Amino acid sequence: MSERVKKVHPWYNFDKLFSHNCVFNFVPGARGIGKTYGAKKFGIRAAIARGEQFIYLRRYEKELKASKQTFMDDLKANAEFEDYDFRINANRVEFSSVDFRDDKKREWKIAGYFLSLSTQQSQKSVAFPAVTLIIFDEFIIEKGAVHYLPNEADVFQNFFLTVDRFQDKTRVLFLANAVSIMNPYFLAYDIKPEKDTEWIKLADGFIVVHFPKSDAFASSISATRFGKFIKDTDYSNYAVNNGFADNTEQLLQMKSGKARYRFTVETGKGSFSVWHDVMNNVWYAQERQPKNAIVFVTDPARMDEGKRLALRSDKLMQVLRSAFTLGRLYFDNPKTRNSMIEIFKG
Repeated sequence: MSERVKKVHPWYNFDKLFSHNCVFNFVPGARGIGKTYGAKKFGIRAAIARGEQFIYLRRYEKELKASKQTFMDDLKANAEFEDYDFRINANRVEFSSVDFRDDKKREWKIAGYFLSLSTQQSQKSVAFPAVTLIIFDEFIIEKGAVHYLPNEADVFQNFFLTVDRFQDKTRVLFLANAVSIMNPYFLAYDIKPEKDTEWIKLADGFIVVHFPKSDAFASSISATRFGKFIKDTDYSNYAVNNGFADNTEQLLQMKSGKARYRFTVETGKGSFSVWHDVMNNVWYAQERQPKNAIVFVTDPARMDEGKRLALRSDKLMQVLRSAFTLGRLYFDNPKTRNSMIEIFKG
């Protein structure tokens, strides 16, 4: 029986991403382009060469436990770092030169730590002076039983501060498959994927987002038997072509000049002005706000002077739901549409 030849596909290269010199680096890319592999390789290489350390971060302990034991397997399989041995010791990945295998008291150095965001509160008093990289893997949740943490973007920022301590020494890799634009980080930092836009820089260069458009990778994957099987399906668009399932053009239309402002709905995912074209009986929701907004909030915790609470039974909410059901409610972008749909769902 002949030995199987492993297929080699074009993997993601972090060099251009890091050339932007940003702190928060987002890579929501197609499934299987080697994001996690490349990040681990980068972190371990920095540990060996310069004594820098990394944190491999997952949202929950259960996710962390599942990935920790196999953390080095793919690197070993590809014969990376053959001059070093690695071991998982509690919540650390450690390395030692093969030259010291016969030493009775072999020296092991720390390359990185395994931590979960859900338990970050317990890490506030822990110092990480040598950590220069946080690898937050799967920051966008796939559909399933797992949920985001309450106020997750704030929870992460607290964790980042614990690690960095205002030293400007730490950068973050946010890695995920292109699943949904409705995630806490895109909402908090106003990240909006746009057609044919591969790079976005925000917050005076603090944030960079790369939406990889790898024709070489897509072509390579499409040549496999499974790639041919899923060709031209919604799954292929997400898994191979890096397409967000909820970033469609459905019900997107800018308001007409005849539309008049009615009120603003403030939600946990943003504030949206509502406009009505009486002549055509068409409604519009968009992020742009008029100067003198009439604000309704959907969450009692957001109540403030000059704002009213909008209950599901209120007339204005009924009108919006009815317009949406009849296909007469349009949105300026996918984020607005998806946020408003969440309101309709309760």
